[in-house]
Amino acid sequence: YLAIVCGVLPRDRGDIRAAIARHPTHRKRMAVQDDVGRAAHTSYRALERLREATLVEALLHTGRTHQIRVHFQHLGFPLVGDLTYGHRQNNRLSELTHYTAPRLMLHAQRITFTHPHTGRKLAVEAPCPADFEEAVSVLKRVD
Repeated sequence: YLAIVCGVLPRDRGDIRAAIARHPTHRKRMAVQDDVGRAAHTSYRALERLREATLVEALLHTGRTHQIRVHFQHLGFPLVGDLTYGHRQNNRLSELTHYTAPRLMLHAQRITFTHPHTGRKLAVEAPCPADFEEAVSVLKRVD
């Protein structure tokens, strides 16, 4: 997956291992909850540091609901355009850059799975949508 997160990640790469469960009070949201959650693991690497944001590649080792969104919010770097898990940070990003994302800036660039009938491993790739590319372009650092 490719994602744009609010803020500049301090590390070039990392692993997020934090259990995920339903949020205790907001039942439509998920949250990191080590005591009751199911194990979840996401690896990431920063591809480019942007203005008040970072372009990252995320690799899921598990498949929990909203896993990428919840894990990056847990680190303090919610996804650009994610008003469910990062309303405050997205407002701050808009104030600082004058850019407001039209949607959640998350893109499944490559998905690999085993075909249920043939057992063959299949890989499907999709180019980045124009609005994702535009977000990266608008948020490019001007040094």
